[in-house]
Amino acid sequence: MNYTNLSDRELLESCCQDDDLKAYNELVARYSPKLYATCHLYLNDAFLAEEIALDILFWLWKKRQEFSIPDNLNNYLHRAAHNAVISQLRKQRRNIVETVADYAETTAVEYRMADYAVSCQEEEEQYQKLLSGLSSQRKEVFVLSREQGFSYKEIAQKTNLSINTIENYMVAALKHFRKGILSLLLLFLNLFF
Repeated sequence: MNYTNLSDRELLESCCQDDDLKAYNELVARYSPKLYATCHLYLNDAFLAEEIALDILFWLWKKRQEFSIPDNLNNYLHRAAHNAVISQLRKQRRNIVETVADYAETTAVEYRMADYAVSCQEEEEQYQKLLSGLSSQRKEVFVLSREQGFSYKEIAQKTNLSINTIENYMVAALKHFRKGILSLLLLFLNLFF
């Protein structure tokens, strides 16, 4: 039998009713270039266009037993290609939106991290500036207490000062820090309000 002379309907009937693989191959030969051209026109991606065209034709073979034969196979397959292209474009759009959202989130996190690093550095500089405003003994007592975690008793033993003197130095140092932080807060409020 010469399949090239058969109509689309005859080929489809032979394919669907008789599981005729040669009839199916003739349909593939007729429609894969047309479907490819339609898909490629909208997608501008040769690989994807070919994949969609072949998926549509493979679907036709898979569903041949339950397939109701349309009046115009050409229109039917081109409508299927059109729908597949639209689905693909929606999928690509979702991927682009997700990529942009991921990029925006990553950029925001990186910006916050950089801002946090700058903020930490500025805070450290301000702390060192306030610390340098203390007398050498008060500074030593404060560092031993707050940075190294020594108790007042341990500081007294280490510095040969009384616990009462240590307490007085700490009260004065904390008062100095509160005053410095308060002046920074007032400066901040004046700058922005």
